[in-house]
Amino acid sequence: MNSRSICWVSLQELWNWEKCKTRIKDLRGRLGFKENHYLRFLGFKLNLEDGSIYDELNNYKLIREDNYLSQLYCILYSYAGAKEHTETGKLITSKQLQGGKFCNVMVNRAKSSITEVFGDCSKCLIECAKFFGGMEVSFSHGDCSISINPLPLIPFTIVMYEEDNEFPASAQIFFDVSIKDYLDLEKAGMLSELVADRLKQAYQKLYQKN
Repeated sequence: MNSRSICWVSLQELWNWEKCKTRIKDLRGRLGFKENHYLRFLGFKLNLEDGSIYDELNNYKLIREDNYLSQLYCILYSYAGAKEHTETGKLITSKQLQGGKFCNVMVNRAKSSITEVFGDCSKCLIECAKFFGGMEVSFSHGDCSISINPLPLIPFTIVMYEEDNEFPASAQIFFDVSIKDYLDLEKAGMLSELVADRLKQAYQKLYQKN
């Protein structure tokens, strides 16, 4: 068993429905979620009766061996422990999250993934964000900017910078400062990578690329 397999097994043992269900069920009607028997976020639909998760973007039900399952339980478990706070409108980067060195590593991976996919087509980012309720926003810098809420009360602003004569294409991810009230740094990093991966999948779906 390699290190990645060991990491996945550990994640699955720590974050499964049986261990997380009581807290996640408490999200019904809270923290931006509707009073339903399911939670919808980032193209996923979680059934609060049995914990099953359906991927509405790719049209399939997540299975026990799917890495997403444990990651989603982990993030939702952390989110469920928060109290609602007012969005501040003040944007920060992962570098400004105190003690967020490991979070910054994950966010950098997310930015690299977004750049790889959208670096040659920044406007495609807008269309892909729409799959998850995102939209284009105006921003003082960059060539294309979107706002997307991977969880109801946690907005991300993603800015694409296209390649020019001096610099290669790049992406930046900004958080509202209130993210610190909802997720710890590790979960914020995990959520960033999840957003990047979902945007990539939307791109593949929309433009039929593998």
